[in-house]
Amino acid sequence: MANLSLKHIYKVYDGKVKAVNDFCMDIEDKEFIVFVGPSGCGKSTTLRMIAGLEKITAGELRINDVIVNDYEPKDRDIAMVFQNYALYPHMTVAENMGLSLKIAKVPKDEIDKKVREAAEILGITEYLERKPKQLSGGQRQRVALGRAIVRNPKVFLLDEPLSNLDAKLRATMRAEITRLHNKLQTTFIYVTHDQVEAMTMGTRIVVMKDGYIQQIDTPQNLYKYPINMFVAGFIGTPQMNFFDGVITKDGNNVSFSLDNGVQIKADYELVNKIHVKYFDGQKKIVIGVRPEDIKLYDESLDEEIWQKVPAVVDVSEILGGETLLHCRFTNTSEGTTDVVVKVSGECFVKMGDAIQIAINKKNMHVFDKETEDSIKPRMPKESAVSAKISGKEMSFCGQTFTLPNQIISAIQDGAYQLSVPSDAVSLGRGVGKADVIAKETIGNKILYTLRVGESVLFSVTDTDCDIPLGKVSFDLDMSKLSFEGKTSLSALNTVNVLNGTFVQLKEKNENGKKIVRYCMQIDEQLLYSPYEVTEKLFNCLGKATFTTPLGYIFESDAVHIVEESCHNETLCGKIEGILDYGEKKFAKITIGDSTIVAETVGDLSTGDNVYVSIDYGKFSVKDNGINMLII
Repeated sequence: MANLSLKHIYKVYDGKVKAVNDFCMDIEDKEFIVFVGPSGCGKSTTLRMIAGLEKITAGELRINDVIVNDYEPKDRDIAMVFQNYALYPHMTVAENMGLSLKIAKVPKDEIDKKVREAAEILGITEYLERKPKQLSGGQRQRVALGRAIVRNPKVFLLDEPLSNLDAKLRATMRAEITRLHNKLQTTFIYVTHDQVEAMTMGTRIVVMKDGYIQQIDTPQNLYKYPINMFVAGFIGTPQMNFFDGVITKDGNNVSFSLDNGVQIKADYELVNKIHVKYFDGQKKIVIGVRPEDIKLYDESLDEEIWQKVPAVVDVSEILGGETLLHCRFTNTSEGTTDVVVKVSGECFVKMGDAIQIAINKKNMHVFDKETEDSIKPRMPKESAVSAKISGKEMSFCGQTFTLPNQIISAIQDGAYQLSVPSDAVSLGRGVGKADVIAKETIGNKILYTLRVGESVLFSVTDTDCDIPLGKVSFDLDMSKLSFEGKTSLSALNTVNVLNGTFVQLKEKNENGKKIVRYCMQIDEQLLYSPYEVTEKLFNCLGKATFTTPLGYIFESDAVHIVEESCHNETLCGKIEGILDYGEKKFAKITIGDSTIVAETVGDLSTGDNVYVSIDYGKFSVKDNGINMLII
C-alpha cells in the first residue's frame, strides 16, 4: 500500500523541450488516479517518471514519504502494465505471470500459489498452460495484469492498457479493472486518452494538455465545474456546445447576447459568481452548454431556469435510448449546425422540423474568450464593487470603513472600482453588515455569498467556522484590496523573491573538526541550507546545483524579524518603508538588490537595519536558468 507525492516535477528533453511542466500532486493510498488528455500532453511521460523508466529533470517524487528520484525501477515496488501486453510468446501464461518471481528466486511452490491466486482473481485459471498466441486480446490483457498482481506491489501503473481492444471488450475490461482495484485495495495510476474510461474508473482525474495540469478533481466536479474551455470540451459526450457573445447587466437582470443572434436573459442570482467587469457589453465571452442541459421546450418548464429558443433540426441521430439532434438556430444560415441537443430516444424528430428548445440557464458555463478560463468558477477568487473615497473613509453599498494610512497616502478622493478577494472578507466581526444568502462547502473550505446592498461579496473560511444564513457582520483585510479610479492601488504583493546561488562552505565545529556546510548565497550574505533543502536541490540538479542561478521564493508570513544576528542563520537588511494597513503593518526590507516584505510589530522605522530569519516550511526554489520550480 502506498501514497505518492509529486512536487514540481519537470521533464525537459534536449533542446529545452518541456514535456512535463511543474506537475504537483499528492496521491492517497488506495486511490484510483487517471491521467487523461490528448496525445503528446505528457501523461505517459509522467507515468514513466513514476515508474523510473524516464529520469526526472527536476522536482521530487516520494513513495511512502521516501524520495525515490534516483531509485531503479525494480527498487520502487511498483508494477506496470503496458499497452502492448509485452508477453513472451514462447512461455505459457503461468510462466509469463511468474517470471518476475522466478528472477527474484522465489521458491517454486510459492510462485505457483501466487500465480493461481492471481489467475483466480482474473478468471484465467483454465488458460494457465496456453501460450499467448492462443489467447484473445482481453485474455492477454488479463495475463499482463496477473503478472503485475503476483508481485503484490505498492502501486499499479497502467499505460493505456485497453487501447488495442475493440469497443465492447474495452467496456468489459473497464469494469474488470475497477473490480480488481476494489478487490486488491491498493493504489492505481491509469493513463488513457479516452475520457469515458477516465470518468467511469477514476476516483480522481488529472486532465493534462501540452505538458501542464489543467485540472485535478473528481469525475463529477470535472463535469460540473470545468476550470477552462479545454476541460469543458474534453469531458462529456457529446462535447459541450460553445457560443460567442457578450454580457450586459441592468439592475438585477442579466442578458447574454450571443453572436448568433440569440438572447438569453437571466436573474443576477444565477450568475453572480461572474466578475462584474464582464457585464459591460464589450468584453467577449463564451457560453458553454452541455447537450443534456438542453431539451425540447414545453410550457411546464420554469422560465426563470429555462430559456426558450427556436431552432431547426439539421440531423437526427437515433442511438436507441437517446437521440442527438444537430440543430441550427432559426436566424442562422442553412447548413450551419449551431447546437447539439440530447433528448430521449422516444422523441421522434426528423430533419427539417422546426422546434422550440429550452436552455438550462442555471447550468450554463461562462468563459473568457481570450484566456478560455472559466469566469463562473465554483470558488470565486474575488468580487468587485463601486466605492467612494473621501478623506479617511471609504464607502460602498451604504457601508463605511475607516482607511489605514497606507491607502490614504496612496490614492486621491473620488470614485473607484474596488476588487475584494474572497479571503479578504472575514465574518462575525467588523463594522460591515451583510446578508448571507448562500453557503457551499468546497473541499476543506466554506464559500459564503453575501449580499451587501445591490452588490455581492464572497468570503472563504475553514470548515470549522459555522456562520448561518442571515445577517452577519464582516471586516476587510485592507492589505488585500485593489483600487481602480483616478489613481490606482494594487493589493500588497506578499510573494518575496531573493536571487542567489548555492555554495559549499568549509568550517570547523566547536571541537575544532573540519566540517562541510551548504549555504544559500544572497548578495554577499550566506544562509545555512537545511538538510531537506540541500537534499532536494542535489536530487534535482546534481553537480549543477553550484552553477545554477536560483530564485528563493517565500510568502511574507515566512519571514520573521528577529532582534539579534545569528551566524549564517539570519540575513541583514535595511527598512525602506513601513506600510501601515491598520491592524497589519509590513516592513519593506532591502537585501542586496532585492526588496522583501515582512509583517512587523513594534517600533521599527524607515532606515533601521534589521535581521530576518526564514521559515523553510513555506519556502520554494526556482531554477532561474530555465524557469522551473525545483522545491
